[in-house]
Amino acid sequence: MGTPFESIRGDGRFRLIAKLADLFGVQAFLVGGGLRDAVMGRAVRDYDFALSGAEEELPKELARRIEGHFFWLDRERRQSRVVTSAEDGRFTLDFAPIRGRDLLEDLTLRDFTVNSLALPVTKDISPLVDPLDGMKDIVEGRIRVCSERSFDDDPLRLLRAVRFAATLGFGIDGGTWTEMVRRPHLLAGVAGERVREEFFLILDAPGIAPSLEMLRKSGLMHLVLPVVAHGEEVSDDCDGRIARAAEAERVLENPAFHFPDDGKELAVYFQRRIEGGVALSSLIKLAAFLAGEDAERSIVLCCDRLRLGTKAGSELQSLCRCSSFFPPAVTERSGNRVLFRFFRDREPAGPELLVLPLANNAVSPELAVRLVSYYFHSYRPGEGDLLLTGNQVMDLLGIGQGPSLGGILDALREAEACGHVTTEAEARDFLLKKQLTKEEPMG
Repeated sequence: MGTPFESIRGDGRFRLIAKLADLFGVQAFLVGGGLRDAVMGRAVRDYDFALSGAEEELPKELARRIEGHFFWLDRERRQSRVVTSAEDGRFTLDFAPIRGRDLLEDLTLRDFTVNSLALPVTKDISPLVDPLDGMKDIVEGRIRVCSERSFDDDPLRLLRAVRFAATLGFGIDGGTWTEMVRRPHLLAGVAGERVREEFFLILDAPGIAPSLEMLRKSGLMHLVLPVVAHGEEVSDDCDGRIARAAEAERVLENPAFHFPDDGKELAVYFQRRIEGGVALSSLIKLAAFLAGEDAERSIVLCCDRLRLGTKAGSELQSLCRCSSFFPPAVTERSGNRVLFRFFRDREPAGPELLVLPLANNAVSPELAVRLVSYYFHSYRPGEGDLLLTGNQVMDLLGIGQGPSLGGILDALREAEACGHVTTEAEARDFLLKKQLTKEEPMG
């Protein structure tokens, strides 16, 4: 286990913090998830430091020297963050005072033993502080609370235990699980925004079926997703919901298998953020769970509990509707006009609408491939530029602003999407011809 520590100590940011700790005469310890991930050989994108003082001066000086950005996370609690650029994106360094009387008390106040390790920034101190055998739990793949009061101190840790089990691939310690099953009701008092953040981290992780099963067996499920009542009488319904989410995940995990020509583009598309930290891929898994009878009510309840915004709610509705009822007029033989209208009528949703129908065999693989290919290679979303602007159309046809202009632009957009119009001259001819052949002039 010496290699991860040597790698951390070789990090220029770590060495600089050691120099600044000496400069300000304070102790500094690397703690939390960044240290845990380094020990496990996982990619590290952030560091957390506990300081014995200089909670403002040290991070500000660090930001100045590395050309980073300092800001307060919680000024009253003296918790701050420094953000700096890295080769693969950005790197964050968080700072907070040591809680309690000393470092050992600070570590016992943390959530789980795998996060209760501390590495001093100076070399003349013991290489690792591990009062709760967190290293052993990392090696044995176990999530264990730091104290009997852990869930009372912060009930969100009930959900966080499931999240760490999912993201780290660990099991939950028997004693910790007993406490979770005994007191799931504590989660009811946690704000929806905090529940949302943890739950979507669970949805982001692989293996959605075991995670959802863990939520059900612990009694937490109905406190996260109120559509699922608490009790044995809903077990069959919940089984089906979990199975649908697992099927959707199988499509999401290997888009290249289902869509050979567009798999790479789809993989990137599925990871886009709909709002805040909510990824599209996670919403698809959630929609698979919510789909079915009374899905509209389920979405309303879940959006309220998880404090989801309008964009996420609308996306869930579009996904559930296509999962429950896929338009029979859209077939393998449909022309581009039908394909265009399928996507236009469901904007801003796009190829994600095919995941759930494909997962539950509501559409054939051939139709799904054709629709996705059309979307990426032929479809022009409503926000895209047309060959003619609204002003050009008004000048051409001699009309003004009004509802009729919107209809004309829709007709032009459809003609472009179907390949009937490809140049500005063809667009002008198309609109003039359409005006002359209508029973009443356009506009």
